[in-house]
Amino acid sequence: STALTTSTTAQVTIDSWATATYRSAKYFMQMTSGSAYHVIELSLLHDGTTVYLSQYGEVRTGASLGTFDASITTGVLNLLFTPASATVTTVKLIRNNIVI
Repeated sequence: STALTTSTTAQVTIDSWATATYRSAKYFMQMTSGSAYHVIELSLLHDGTTVYLSQYGEVRTGASLGTFDASITTGVLNLLFTPASATVTTVKLIRNNIVI
């Protein structure tokens, strides 16, 4: 599990792993900003150059607290988070990977 706190709307890398080791991952994400809460599950799969991402199971107490994307750079898959606002947002995640 990992935790990250940010207070900007700039996109940040919240997790990364070697594409030569793992083919896929499943994430359970929890975001908190003040008294707003947001959870979502993500599934990621890659072919070495492109990341395929599916989001599901989303539950939130109000507006979305942010969005997720992913990219591969030099053999490393990066999970990216863009906060919806510049207020303090904390993201906690649990990751399960499957080896190639």
